[in-house]
Amino acid sequence: MKKRLKACVPAMMAAMMMTAGMTGSAFAAEDGTHLNVAMFMWMDGLDPAEGWNGWTTMRCGIGETLLTADENMDVVPCLADSWEQVDDTTYKFHIRQGVKFSNGNDMTPETVKESIERTAAQNSRGENLKLASVEVDGENVIFKTTEPYSAFPYYLTEPMCIIVDTTVDTSNYDNAPVCTGPFVCEEYVPEEKYELKANEYYWDGTPGVDSVTVLNIDDDTKVSAMLSGDIDVAVAPSSTTLSQIEGSDNIEMVKVTGTRENDLEMNCREGCPTADVNLRKALSYAIDRDVIAQVAGNGYAQALGKAFPDTVGYDEGKDVESQTYDLDKAKEYLAEAGYEDTDGNGYVEKDGEELELHIALRSNASTAVYQAMQDMWKTAGIHVEIDLMENTSDARDSGEFDFIGGGWQTVNNADGQSYLKNRWSDGGSDNYSGFHSDAFQEVMERLDTAFDYEDRVQCFVDAENVLTEECPTLFLYANENITLINTDKVKDVTVFPIDYYMLTSKWTAAE
Repeated sequence: MKKRLKACVPAMMAAMMMTAGMTGSAFAAEDGTHLNVAMFMWMDGLDPAEGWNGWTTMRCGIGETLLTADENMDVVPCLADSWEQVDDTTYKFHIRQGVKFSNGNDMTPETVKESIERTAAQNSRGENLKLASVEVDGENVIFKTTEPYSAFPYYLTEPMCIIVDTTVDTSNYDNAPVCTGPFVCEEYVPEEKYELKANEYYWDGTPGVDSVTVLNIDDDTKVSAMLSGDIDVAVAPSSTTLSQIEGSDNIEMVKVTGTRENDLEMNCREGCPTADVNLRKALSYAIDRDVIAQVAGNGYAQALGKAFPDTVGYDEGKDVESQTYDLDKAKEYLAEAGYEDTDGNGYVEKDGEELELHIALRSNASTAVYQAMQDMWKTAGIHVEIDLMENTSDARDSGEFDFIGGGWQTVNNADGQSYLKNRWSDGGSDNYSGFHSDAFQEVMERLDTAFDYEDRVQCFVDAENVLTEECPTLFLYANENITLINTDKVKDVTVFPIDYYMLTSKWTAAE
């Protein structure tokens, strides 16, 4: 099994890595090379200490973190070239030497310390770092956590932890942050574009193109923009438009299953019909996820019956139970829950009352997937209606729903602990279903001190198996991360499972 966290790089090897990066990239930019790019999930603002802005900053190649996740989901060095866990609450990171910010200032351990402290203080997710203190020790930064917290190193890959220059005025960082990435934002037009230029001080070689315009283009029109030559790279085009590129000699489609999952949450609160685990299992067994994935992704989605898509990597070589389609079992669990069709109308009832469940759905959402599920449940004898609402937040927050749709990034920080904890733990910020499980809580408690990677993976597997057994959520599908590339204009574009990576220094103008 691959080792996801590649820590403790020997000092000599780290020095070799730094030296290799400083000598320049194998790809030299030609004079005036420029690309136009359509981004995934447009967000306005670039200051990583504010909200989710860091995800845009990372996608644009402007900012970098101490550690990063590569295309294989391994956590590897970036602005820190080695690190070690000193004890259960202490981590030592050696800061890469010779790195400059895009304004020419040196990145020092002191600015790293101040940048992380700035994020911890300003970002609403900063408390997830559980920082007790940050200290500088020569070329090292020493982080102490408030409690044993095995997820800490992974959190330093999260784009909110992008390192910025704190020695200058940061008040305009939402428009033009000073970071260490291969590109610099020269102009920001809200809701329209980011104009980027190559960072002349970049530590890991000369970027392969001189400038990039990142445009806010609707997913439905990205393919037509590619065909017309208005853009050279399109990230996350609508799957319903992809047939238009068939026969195009100069448009390459690169795809990898993403780390986001799409699901349907069930209300597990006492007094709700779906508080009965037997009914939840019946609903789950009645769903053919292969069909759902086809409907959802038009052939560009993978059926998913568990918490993590395969590209996350936790399930490799492990015995993971998955939600599956079995209509006979669905009917068995319905009977176990006390439901049967006594009046012959095709729908089950209990104690003389027909079971009728409702899906809370935004009025502007596509209903195709839910209509397909509605038909599948009807085959099993379960009556489900779709309720279109202007917004679903009131029903979600009040707990007054049967089903509510969800879509989640499973590895916000290249690690699944926060996703599991927030979604299904007692008091979890996103535990809208009101789910409680003693077995799940026990796994979450083990995770905090699962410092060994194999132990950590086993915790994730155990959590997935509990979720399959107790079924608070119907896992449905994972989308493919799709990028369209004009091969006449650009090469060496890598598509990552985690979608906060996009533009890198290795993108190169085609010859």
